[in-house]
Amino acid sequence: MFFAVTTPRRRRCSPLLLCAAALIAMRDAPAFTFTDGTTTRCTARGGAVAEIAAPPDHPVVVRGRIAITEPAGSGYRIIWNEAQLKTLPPEMHDFIFFHECAHASVPTQSEVTANCVGLQAMRTAGRAGFGVESKLAAFYGQNNPYWSKTLSCANAFKESPKPPG
Repeated sequence: MFFAVTTPRRRRCSPLLLCAAALIAMRDAPAFTFTDGTTTRCTARGGAVAEIAAPPDHPVVVRGRIAITEPAGSGYRIIWNEAQLKTLPPEMHDFIFFHECAHASVPTQSEVTANCVGLQAMRTAGRAGFGVESKLAAFYGQNNPYWSKTLSCANAFKESPKPPG
């Protein structure tokens, strides 16, 4: 007797199916929650930046950092140390989101540039202003050069008045 041995065919996923799966995964991905309870997502290069909580043994947690933005595939991801994030004053908690998102959207490894771009984005989103920025300055300390450079950079790029039209 003759038995035919068959091997299962490999199924190929269509690019459309892969895109749909990615969109569903992005939709269900956790968003950043501001201290007022509203949420948002960081986007860079037209796509959502993945945000994940660092496990207890992750270097972000071990080193006591609040977060890190790192390359992931063709994009970026933000890894949050949620315990450290919760200890921040409300204005700083919210500012850190814009700072980390700036690392992915610019992209940059410069902390001052991430602060600068982050503060500009925070202003654009209506989440900054004199009161909030005064509290951020107090967090960093009176006449802190790091915060002074941040403000100088962010203020240099204020939108110029539009001509009447």
